[in-house]
Amino acid sequence: MKDNFEPIPTPKAQLWKEFRVAYLPWIVMVVSVCITWLVWSRVAVAPTMMGEVEVVRAQIVCPEVGIVRNVLADRFAEVKAGDPLVEVQLTDRRSILDAIRIELGMLNSDRLTDSELTLQRAQADYYGLRFDLLEKQVEYEQAKVELDRAEKDLVRNQSLMEQNYVTKEDYDTSLAARDTAKKTVEELGALLPKLAENVESLHASIENLANKTTEAYDMKLVELEAKLAAVGASSDSTLTLTSPIDGMISGVWCSPGESVPEGTVLMMVNATQPQRIVAYMRQPFPVEPKAGMPAKIITHSRVQPILVDTEVETVGLFLEPITNSLARLSSEKTVDMGLPVSFKVPEGLELRPGETVGLLIR
Repeated sequence: MKDNFEPIPTPKAQLWKEFRVAYLPWIVMVVSVCITWLVWSRVAVAPTMMGEVEVVRAQIVCPEVGIVRNVLADRFAEVKAGDPLVEVQLTDRRSILDAIRIELGMLNSDRLTDSELTLQRAQADYYGLRFDLLEKQVEYEQAKVELDRAEKDLVRNQSLMEQNYVTKEDYDTSLAARDTAKKTVEELGALLPKLAENVESLHASIENLANKTTEAYDMKLVELEAKLAAVGASSDSTLTLTSPIDGMISGVWCSPGESVPEGTVLMMVNATQPQRIVAYMRQPFPVEPKAGMPAKIITHSRVQPILVDTEVETVGLFLEPITNSLARLSSEKTVDMGLPVSFKVPEGLELRPGETVGLLIR
């Protein structure tokens, strides 16, 4: 008789024991290997060098002496290229007068060196006298500008001397400068009517001798005279300074009503979009960098570092001092040298100008 018995079931404790002994060590080992590979390939990657996202800055400079009328943007304001930033009322017209003087000199030089000119003696004397008259008029306008500046300096130094901020010698110097400028204005003011009378007298004698060449000089002289008249008659002009780049204003160093000299930096605009990454490779070089070589960017601004593919853009031809945040200085090492290497910024990678990143070249 055949026995029909069911198999005795294995206890769960015995199954768990066999699984722990036979399979669990292999599973733990595989998981550990995967985690280790992930850590070493994604997290614990040692960069070849450190780099900094290049900061592009643009200074807003006042080109002439003037007074700040309006500040149209505040610090940390985002601006576009061409946006108005500062309105400056120009108070110094010497640059315009200098430009007229240069044009006048070039025109006179052309007149004297042109071999095709066959003007009569009277015509040569006439134009020479007109040049002299216009030069004296320019000098007269420039002398008035200098007199105005000297009078303002005298008033200021007198007030400062009364408060014991400047010496008596400084006040005497400004007084002498004012007197000299005043004397120059008076002398030129007396000379100009006589020169104008002589010009009109010569012009009457050569009216019938004009030709195409003289007409060309007449037109140019009339243009210069109009420019000079506009300078003398016009009030101080207003100049609007605009942003040359897209970015954010990082500094404002002017206020409405403030007098600023020529060359004063009024604002600083920083570009907000990264252009490239600049790194420095120190000696001994782990690799020989070349343009187009593949590389990886390792970000440090987040808790979880990100690896992004990039490539070398340019490589410097000589070592140079590292002057930014990448420099490693100590009491024994006062100068840190490195080979500059620039990298492209991939599209879509969010980096801030000035941010420090790691670069890996393999």
